[in-house]
Amino acid sequence: MYALAIYSTVSSLFIQAAAALDHIPAFGPKGRLTSYWGSFHFLSDACNAIQTQIDQYGKQLFRVPFLDHWEVVVSDPKLIKDLAYASNEELSAIDAVADVLQTEFTMGHSIKYDRYHINVIGSTLTRNLVPCFMDIHDELTSAFIDVLPSQRMDDWVQVVLFDAVMDIVARTGNRLFVGLPLCRNPQYLSLVKRWATEVFLSAFFINFMPWVLKPMRQRIVALRRRHFRHPGKKELYMLVHDRVKLDQDHGMHRPDRPNDIISWFYNAAYLRYKPDSLAEEIVNRIMFLNFSAIHTSTHKYILPLREEVENIVTRVGWTKAALNKMIKVDSFVRESERFNGLSCLIMTRKVVSAKGFTFSNGVTLPEGTCVSVANYAIHHDPMIYKDAHLFEGFRFSDLRTNLKGQELHHQMVHTTPQYVTFGHGKHSCPGIFFATNELKLALAHIVLNYDVKLGINCCGVKPKNSWLSIALIPHRQAHVMFKKRTD
Repeated sequence: MYALAIYSTVSSLFIQAAAALDHIPAFGPKGRLTSYWGSFHFLSDACNAIQTQIDQYGKQLFRVPFLDHWEVVVSDPKLIKDLAYASNEELSAIDAVADVLQTEFTMGHSIKYDRYHINVIGSTLTRNLVPCFMDIHDELTSAFIDVLPSQRMDDWVQVVLFDAVMDIVARTGNRLFVGLPLCRNPQYLSLVKRWATEVFLSAFFINFMPWVLKPMRQRIVALRRRHFRHPGKKELYMLVHDRVKLDQDHGMHRPDRPNDIISWFYNAAYLRYKPDSLAEEIVNRIMFLNFSAIHTSTHKYILPLREEVENIVTRVGWTKAALNKMIKVDSFVRESERFNGLSCLIMTRKVVSAKGFTFSNGVTLPEGTCVSVANYAIHHDPMIYKDAHLFEGFRFSDLRTNLKGQELHHQMVHTTPQYVTFGHGKHSCPGIFFATNELKLALAHIVLNYDVKLGINCCGVKPKNSWLSIALIPHRQAHVMFKKRTD
């Protein structure tokens, strides 16, 4: 009886929300029950469904059905600007992300409601990329040596690319997060890699639950986490606990204090929380950061990239300034993100104003509506990108070279309504500079030190990615072969 009452109430809310959006074209049926069938149809082939709607409606707004709500989709650059620069009183990026990741249940109450970590990532971490660059480079180099062991210089080493990338990203990021030696601790690295997957799967599971079961989501996630007892969590807690005690006993300005994320989180949190809860609080933020960090060819490109890296490193050395000069490396990474991406919807916002939100074209969305940008369709739009469905590694470096006055407009960290990998506007990704530098450093290191080819199981063809709902999933078993350069 209780379940039926909940179902009836939520169904009514869903119908009322749908009625408030009647002025916006919909994908699939709009009926009380048939819309649920439409949501399964949409989520089974979301990327193609969105492209079909754009082909039909052009730059007009349309909506797509999820199991528990309709989501409005934007593809017009003018309307993307409206989203990007709307006030926090009208649209909330934080609330939208919290809904997608079910933050309160997957990461904890304080992560959702006390978001000081965003400023630490966007400001403090970014300011420290230059002083911490040599540590990051050292860890990346060491990680490659460990992940790609070779007895002789002429050995080809075959690895599962997805696993190798996870290992390298986890180690490199955590050199800045928790430092040595924990960033190389196998138990801790296993923890952060599993945690990233666990958060995603738990959120996905909750979002696919029927509304009638949503009140039970906290208990269901708790049951999933019961199986997630990991010794790496103890290692992390002990480190953070000892560091917090040092700060409490000897102050934050001692000369030997590490310059890492633990210190930065402590600086931001020590006045917010009781002393005995600080360590656990910082541990939770570090786990959140790991979730965010872990979830960001041929001779036609290898030789020009290698030449660029060799010339710059010879003149400048391995520095942050050297990375800034590598425009071909920057272009290759930017094009990879344009061509592949991580999802087919991005920049999700939730209307939080009781008055709703009105676009510049006059269309109004009522309070509670979720709205997203069709990034994959935009990034493959031939009206925006020439040969949009081809990978052109030097697409953006050519633009930077050939279009005077636009040298900065086509670099990796520059967002526009036509390039929204990291979002755009007021709430673009706070970790954009950290992620970009890590990606560019990894690519530069590879082309300078290794020859690369597809593994035996690929038969000379890049394996296809797959889609899970709106998320693009890299091939999990693709093999790539590396050989240390001898020339």
